[in-house]
Amino acid sequence: MIANINQFWNITRELDINGLRENFERTVSLRVLGSDQAIADRVARLIEPDPEAGEVSASVLGATSRERADAYVVAIGGPLEADARRALSDLSVGDAPLLVVQSEAAAGMLVLGIPDERIITLGAAEADEEVRDRLFKALVQAAPEVILSAGRRHPLLREPIAEHLIFDTSRVNAQFAAIASLPAALPFFGAFVGDVADTIVLTKNQVLLLFKLAGLYGRDVQFGRELIFEILPVVGGAFFWRTTARTLVGLLPPLLGLLPKTAVAYTGTFVVGQTARYYYRFGDRPPPEIARELRQEAQRLAGTVLGRLPGRK
Repeated sequence: MIANINQFWNITRELDINGLRENFERTVSLRVLGSDQAIADRVARLIEPDPEAGEVSASVLGATSRERADAYVVAIGGPLEADARRALSDLSVGDAPLLVVQSEAAAGMLVLGIPDERIITLGAAEADEEVRDRLFKALVQAAPEVILSAGRRHPLLREPIAEHLIFDTSRVNAQFAAIASLPAALPFFGAFVGDVADTIVLTKNQVLLLFKLAGLYGRDVQFGRELIFEILPVVGGAFFWRTTARTLVGLLPPLLGLLPKTAVAYTGTFVVGQTARYYYRFGDRPPPEIARELRQEAQRLAGTVLGRLPGRK
């Protein structure tokens, strides 16, 4: 039911608005360490196309790459020397987030101690946009504080980061809605407890998503109430729709209501996030035709998420 338990837990327990603001404002360093300089430079430019930005550095993995950074990306294009293997081993047990990008030629190499979701294969004929999309998805999950800060200052990074923030929060809310529906099968207070926990956590996750998107697009998240009052007229319809839909679904027997509740949680979160993203990007609410397309896309994606639940095809 939960594909990525760490991501689920991180988003569900997240509460610190001040911590979000600090993450957005601090300058971060991300080091790309390659088996050779050429592959290090290529991966670094995928992350930050502007070489003058200074937040992404590229060098060769080995004894001379000990400088500290907020996150590391190791780019492997071929066999590693002994110093490089030792450096990679040290990074894999360090505190800083680590991601591995490997070329197709190096895809057969054994990389110990690094989860599969943090290893990306770089196709020889693959377009930069395709690689960048997978790279940012992995970076958002592995080092969210680092990638949020970089995206705030570099507009080219914002769109893929915003996309993954919305997808991740929508998926986590759908998963939480499914789990919170289980107590409803208990007599007396089961349904009440599940619905209260469900509503509080889902709304909290959506509000935090709004703050993240606001900060990503250059707003100051310190002014929390002002941001909420500014965005509520834009996303209020999605909040109202989700609440009404979940109330109607609550009239169903508990077990029959699990799948509709999960779908509503995903769809509502997706629409809230994409509507806010449009507003922060263009300064206005999406026109009716775009809003309709967002709802249709949300329903399509929600169906995909439901299809992954146990017992569903």
